[in-house]
Amino acid sequence: MAKNVNGFLCDGRCEQGLKHGISSTYLLLDPEKDPVLIGYATLAFDSVRLTNAEKKKMEELIGIAQFGAIRIQMIGVDHRHQRTRCGSILLEAITGLARKLSQDVAVRFLLADANVKRIGFYEAAGFVRNKAQREAERTDSERSVSMRLDLIDPADVRAPEAVAAAAA
Repeated sequence: MAKNVNGFLCDGRCEQGLKHGISSTYLLLDPEKDPVLIGYATLAFDSVRLTNAEKKKMEELIGIAQFGAIRIQMIGVDHRHQRTRCGSILLEAITGLARKLSQDVAVRFLLADANVKRIGFYEAAGFVRNKAQREAERTDSERSVSMRLDLIDPADVRAPEAVAAAAA
């Protein structure tokens, strides 16, 4: 797994997404050391898979059952900076960026395929496991687990008729 994460930048696998405008890579740098690359995260747009019960609840609540999402395509921290909160800082920055984007672009969730050894890391940041059957039956479920973070506080969500009344 570490080779895949490290190689994503070094082998240039991130370049195709950048070249075709389908992903963006953000770098976490230590400006006091030349700068030194501490970590990175690559984001792309996606859509979230919800269970039928979740879709029904969302449709009843706001009239929509399908939602756009931002996917953490790859995230990594240099091994020399692991266990120093750099990963948490990077994830907090990415989560903040995703929340900001969700105010201007129709995305509701931040998605991540969490390494099974790092599920607690994502859960501590508010992510939950995706429950959709397609996600539960993935072939790589022993290495990673599909997780999501709702970018909108459910308390801030108003029914469509309330939004229409407020706009009038």
